[in-house]
Amino acid sequence: MKSLDQSQRFLFDKHPIRGQYVSLDESWERIVSQSGLEGRALTLLGEALAAMVLLVDTLKIKGSVILQVRGSGPLGLLVVEANSENQIRGIARQVGEIPDEMDLAQIFGSEYFVITIKTDGAEPHQGIAPLQGANFADALEHYFATSDQLATRFWLTCDKDNVSGMLLQKLPGKAADEDAWNRVVMLADTLSAQELKLAELESLLYRLFHQEEIRLFDSNPLEFYCSCSRERTGAMLLTLGKPEVLEVLEQEGDVSVTCEFCNQHYRFDSIDVEQVFLSSERIGPSITAH
Repeated sequence: MKSLDQSQRFLFDKHPIRGQYVSLDESWERIVSQSGLEGRALTLLGEALAAMVLLVDTLKIKGSVILQVRGSGPLGLLVVEANSENQIRGIARQVGEIPDEMDLAQIFGSEYFVITIKTDGAEPHQGIAPLQGANFADALEHYFATSDQLATRFWLTCDKDNVSGMLLQKLPGKAADEDAWNRVVMLADTLSAQELKLAELESLLYRLFHQEEIRLFDSNPLEFYCSCSRERTGAMLLTLGKPEVLEVLEQEGDVSVTCEFCNQHYRFDSIDVEQVFLSSERIGPSITAH
């Protein structure tokens, strides 16, 4: 039986090729229930999320990988994150209909997407890449093909119940069989969306690559997470500035903030707001002194 919410790595023993597989059910259903999305917008959110899980596992970092797109199109915002603790989250904001003929650049109203790699103890690394093609597999493959990265291919599928994906990556070093990469990719291209979604990985790999020797590693369970908190939300109010927050307080009677990732609701009354800014004034000098 296929496991729920997992990522799993595999290697071709006789070729410098590695693979990664992801399947999301319960965590994806939670994201779907909070997204308010349907159709192509939901598909793109799922594809991006699966791709980031695949990437964070192949990078082998202690940290996270974030994909972000902002633009003026009908899908004006998309942000997904996967981290080395096997946690995921994602949001997208749709403001108009998405016709079938639109490519990614038209859907988002932007020509670029941003990938940010956050490694613990280091400055974040950010890459900007063109939004090429009709889906995120196209865009990411173009990015890898044109940026002197390792040759990488993605297979991604998504519906409201499941997100699944597979990555193959050609590793550095001379291959004894120079045709191995092309052959493996050609076989993987026979994979159907239904197989990718429903098949248990071991049987899937056997169907595709039964003439190859493949080492399959233990799977890692994945879960939805959100790092929001009342403290973080208070810090966000500080960035708005006290006059603006007090204006909202006067008009609405309180300041209400809802996290877009998890729908957690935070309410600040007049006493809460004063405490947020008073605490900031107290810690400000000590931070400056150091």
